[in-house]
Amino acid sequence: MEKFNYVAVKKDGSDIKGIVEAVNLNDALTKIKAMGYYPSQVLPDKKNNKKDSISNSFFARLNFLNLSGHKIKEMDLVIFTRQLSVLLDAGLSLVRALHALQKQSRFKSMNEIISDIVDMIESGRAFSDALAHYPVTFSKVYINIVKAGETGGAMDQVLRRLADFLERNLKLRQRINAALIYPSLVLAVSVSILILVIVFVIPKFMEMFQGTGIALPFLTLSIMSLSDFMLTKWYVFIAGIVGLIAGYKMLLSNFTFRKFIDNFKLNIPVLGGLTKKVIAARFSRTLSTLLSGGVPILRALELTKEVIDNEVVATAIADVSDHVREGGFISKVLEHNSAFPQLMVNMISVGEESGALDKMLSKVADTYEEEVDVTANTLTSLLEPFLVIIMGGVVLLIVLAMFLPLMTLIQSLT
Repeated sequence: MEKFNYVAVKKDGSDIKGIVEAVNLNDALTKIKAMGYYPSQVLPDKKNNKKDSISNSFFARLNFLNLSGHKIKEMDLVIFTRQLSVLLDAGLSLVRALHALQKQSRFKSMNEIISDIVDMIESGRAFSDALAHYPVTFSKVYINIVKAGETGGAMDQVLRRLADFLERNLKLRQRINAALIYPSLVLAVSVSILILVIVFVIPKFMEMFQGTGIALPFLTLSIMSLSDFMLTKWYVFIAGIVGLIAGYKMLLSNFTFRKFIDNFKLNIPVLGGLTKKVIAARFSRTLSTLLSGGVPILRALELTKEVIDNEVVATAIADVSDHVREGGFISKVLEHNSAFPQLMVNMISVGEESGALDKMLSKVADTYEEEVDVTANTLTSLLEPFLVIIMGGVVLLIVLAMFLPLMTLIQSLT
């Protein structure tokens, strides 16, 4: 159980503040509404939850590793959502449609989830409330879009849009991963060969040079020292790498450091442009789907902020929420932030003026998803020869380091 600070409005219109214990944010909202209040702000109580952060992080890792049995593959979730939409559009009730999907599902974990959801619905719970019991499988965006569909009474259409959203998000991630596979493979193979040369080949040359009495160049001495270190102090080398990774992970828990890294990602040459396009596509697609699904603008911005994995952009979205709450436009805040492309800002401005923001955001997302695909492919084609040149240069240095003293030795013998 976590503690949440809330600000809510009473029935008489007055404000009230307090703390509520709940399993998650959705549970906290439910409890606050059950008290007869209308929540305007609900945030985790970081001070009281700090001591539980280690255990929460541990269990989050368990969920990520799928030890809980409730983590479903993204494509399976897309298929589930789309098939449920089709069945509802065909006229089946929600319970019957879920039963039909349960029978044809090949995965035990999915069957268990659907079974529990059906039981909760039959006991009088709303579909969105039932989904909220599985936060690892169903994101907050998913749950809130379903909740909006329950209110609007067009669940089949909402689920169809939701399935499109999930599928496009998955394809975007797959494009980026596919673009990185070959360069990562080249880098891994090159580093492996380099380590093998340093550990197994260079020691043979070291044995050859011992006792010859020739003066070894600085480059040769450096390479030989590195080889000797990796052979005799390999555990220090491994411990150093593990320590660097662990230290980086620990520093990421600090907001200031995390924001610095995220800002660096946005401004790094070449790759920064791709990062901005990915964020633009994800921001536009998420906000468009939420708005078209009937989620209120302020709640939609809050959920979009949680989807974006960048503190600089998340801070900008928080500023947008504050501005919109006061009656302002989204584009007015975004135009002053370099993290958002100018074309995106102009298109959003047009959408706000025409009253079709959700449709314009969808066009923005389409535009930048295509640009991400083109940019990723271009970067991959440029990165491949660059990696080959870098690794070739390193190998050349090693060859020179070993053969320069060998040539000196041959000349002295002749």
